[in-house]
Amino acid sequence: MQIRKGDSIVEVNGTTSDVAQMLDKCKTDVELELTLCRCLNYDHLVADLETLIAAKSCGPILIRLSWHDAGVFNGADGCPNAAMRLAGSGEHAMAANAGLPQVALALLGPITEKYVPRLISHADLWALAANVSIKAMGGPDVPTRFGRLDAHRASDGVSSAEGRLPDGDKDAKHIRDIFAP
Repeated sequence: MQIRKGDSIVEVNGTTSDVAQMLDKCKTDVELELTLCRCLNYDHLVADLETLIAAKSCGPILIRLSWHDAGVFNGADGCPNAAMRLAGSGEHAMAANAGLPQVALALLGPITEKYVPRLISHADLWALAANVSIKAMGGPDVPTRFGRLDAHRASDGVSSAEGRLPDGDKDAKHIRDIFAP
């Protein structure tokens, strides 16, 4: 099979989901066995996100999903690692994340099935979805930096985000207290 523009290499000699290791294999292995996927690339992913956002008017909840994934970081634990998707995790059950696992993840479901983990991690998809949402709603083009690793266990997330995430059912004072303590 011939590699064409727009093809994605999703496996190199048995290695998937780790671009750095895949590139190392390309540099060091004498023979390469590649698994390709046609029409599975960044442009198609962005187009699928744009279609979803336009059809479902879901930009705001995708931005909230990404913020709540990143907003748990405190320097000691937690990071944008999509732990919220794992039932039983502290992040999945946090009051501040109410509705996100049920609504936002359901909206992203078909895109997740198509692209994760072959092209992108859950955490990177959530960040990209937020940035595409901002642009789709008339905001600036926000560059997305890739490389976030996904949590594999619920315990990879944080158990508390007290004071770091706004609860959706609280008043303006609560939001000010979170963002301008």
